[in-house]
Amino acid sequence: MASKSRSEILTTIRDVLADVVDDPSLQISESTTADDVPEWDSINHVKLLIGLESDLGFRFETQEVSGLKNVGELIDVVQKKL
Repeated sequence: MASKSRSEILTTIRDVLADVVDDPSLQISESTTADDVPEWDSINHVKLLIGLESDLGFRFETQEVSGLKNVGELIDVVQKKL
């Protein structure tokens, strides 16, 4: 798969998360945390990761995604996987 820019990955994460939390107008940035999105709980976090795996065609390892602090750190993991 061709590599994607940080902004392209951010858009993908935003689209998947907006679908998961059912908020089409959701706005996020690299500094966004789960605490910033009221519906972003542990269940929806798993749905986000599964959705990203499906969209991007790879699997996350548990240690890669445990302890992520914000969307920027998730982008870092995605970039390494692509």
